[in-house]
Amino acid sequence: MAKITEIKGQVSIFTEPLEFFRELVLGALKNQNVNVNEDIEYYLVSLLTKYLSVEAMQKSEQDPLAIQLHKAMISGTQEQIQLLKELGDFSLYISGFFSDSLNRKLVDVDYYIAMGGVAYKRLSEVFEKSVLKAMFEDLGSRFLTYTDILAEVSDTTFTHTHRDILRLYEKWLKTRSERVASLLKKEGLFPIDTIPTELI
Repeated sequence: MAKITEIKGQVSIFTEPLEFFRELVLGALKNQNVNVNEDIEYYLVSLLTKYLSVEAMQKSEQDPLAIQLHKAMISGTQEQIQLLKELGDFSLYISGFFSDSLNRKLVDVDYYIAMGGVAYKRLSEVFEKSVLKAMFEDLGSRFLTYTDILAEVSDTTFTHTHRDILRLYEKWLKTRSERVASLLKKEGLFPIDTIPTELI
């Protein structure tokens, strides 16, 4: 297992980041009762490792998500695959691992979830019947589920301030995430889909 040192709330991973994230991903999958094949497990671990690189983050942030999607849709097949994958990966990472960073932005987590889901689903359509097609179909159709997995990994790795109950509730309203609902319940709140406007 990787050795971890926490300095002023920041976690440094000194060795074996793949194994470090694999243990956290497996733990989150088990905690949330999510069944995946080894391809998805490896993909999530690789995604977390990929964005340890500052360069990878900066590259993905160059254009707004809608512009990235537009560029992908008008590109040739090979470039389209690369652009859609990048869009899906970045959206999944931010909406899962760093969703609290969206608090101060014009767009919220639901926008990233929607764009990432579209990117992966479109990417699955590019491939004919294959392991890749099935994998990206799964990532697209269960995007919110995988967002919750990365969010739990993030919670395990860092100390957050996102226990703000109002913010949690706002996030639940936008995503209907089961994980966020369970966090609210731990705070003694039980989210409901609708609030009656009349008393009978």
